[in-house]
Amino acid sequence: MQDLHDYTTGGIIHVVVNNQIGFTTSPNGSRSTEHPTQIACTVQSPIFHVNGNEPDLVDQIMRLALEYRLKFKKDVFVNVIGYRKYGHNELDQPMFTQPLMYKKIANMKSTYELYRDRLFKSGVLRPEIEEETRNQFLKSLKVAYENSKNFRISS
Repeated sequence: MQDLHDYTTGGIIHVVVNNQIGFTTSPNGSRSTEHPTQIACTVQSPIFHVNGNEPDLVDQIMRLALEYRLKFKKDVFVNVIGYRKYGHNELDQPMFTQPLMYKKIANMKSTYELYRDRLFKSGVLRPEIEEETRNQFLKSLKVAYENSKNFRISS
């Protein structure tokens, strides 16, 4: 019904944050398809798979998905492949069920660190500017947290 005149949305950009949430089982044991976006094949939608550790590529793919949606007025899927460094929540210990994958993840730099280092190397960002900006941001988070303790909903 997606292409019927009275039912179309003019296309949707579906973003899948594929962060290995099903770590208690391998992907091939948690779904009947190779990718979580496989359902897109039933409606002939393009699927873009992109590494979440590559922010510039994620940006390019999202722009491409938007262009596709605007031009063809059809759905498009973006599968951002990443991971959860510390498991699903505070009770999880993914090393029990996915020891090889999480051993590799434990030794990986964060996306932030990878991107920051790339910006340093290219000369786009200087370490002292990054440190100052990061400290200002962390300070704003602390202020917001402290302010939240006194927040009251007004009626």
